[in-house]
Amino acid sequence: MKIKAFFKLLRLFDAKGYFLFCLFGFLLAKGFNFPLTDILIFWILVFLGAGFAFSINECFDQKEDKFNFTKENPILKKEITFKRATIFSLSLAFLGLIIAFFYSFEIFLFSLFGGLLIFFYSAPPLRFKSNPPLDILSHGLFGGTLLVAFPFFFFKTEIYLFHIFIFILAFFVSVLLELRNEYEDFEADKLGGVRTTAHILGKEKTKKIINFLILGYLFLLFSFFGIFVQKFLFVFFSLILIFLAFFLFFPNFKFTKNYKLLDFFNVLSWSLILLAKI
Repeated sequence: MKIKAFFKLLRLFDAKGYFLFCLFGFLLAKGFNFPLTDILIFWILVFLGAGFAFSINECFDQKEDKFNFTKENPILKKEITFKRATIFSLSLAFLGLIIAFFYSFEIFLFSLFGGLLIFFYSAPPLRFKSNPPLDILSHGLFGGTLLVAFPFFFFKTEIYLFHIFIFILAFFVSVLLELRNEYEDFEADKLGGVRTTAHILGKEKTKKIINFLILGYLFLLFSFFGIFVQKFLFVFFSLILIFLAFFLFFPNFKFTKNYKLLDFFNVLSWSLILLAKI
């Protein structure tokens, strides 16, 4: 039962977005051309980082999670103590830092910066998660830009203007995901005493801003395709039209509920970028 509780802390299913961002960066940076040992170390660091991010979040999200019936926090369910969960989470972070230090000092510094962002997002006294606008800014970095950029630093791949635009788009997507999560967890966070950007804006205004940001994201992504990925511009334009048709005119459609259609759209459109650039 204890092993199962430790496994629950990792929230691997919820971490799929993190792994997809890293996989996208890995493929774009052509990490597959490097020795198997380097590739293995890279993915170990990614796994440890994602495990730390979600497990430390479970440790310090107990107040709001007890009001959110969709969450299965193993600490709240008494499957593991807070002390053991925290030690386990910090152990993942320290193990990753040790591996990074012996691999490369630059990677150690990158991992340290990302780890501190993750820790202070969830843990007091800073707890960025409850200090707007640090909640969305920090999540945009560690949940978006740093994930896509990490493979480029790890494999020392040269960074061009094209890649900088990718990092900006990743930040934008991560901010959208954070706002979406805050919108979905609005009531539970409020009852748990968490003060997020969504609470500053109000639930209805947050929804309107999310919709506005999604439209802005589509414009940025289309501009990006027009400049850097003309090869699939028509295909991407068709994807945008389909997305907008469902998002704007079928609000109760199963894929659009809770903005999940955006996830599906991102997988398809970012896959087109890979097909054009690999």
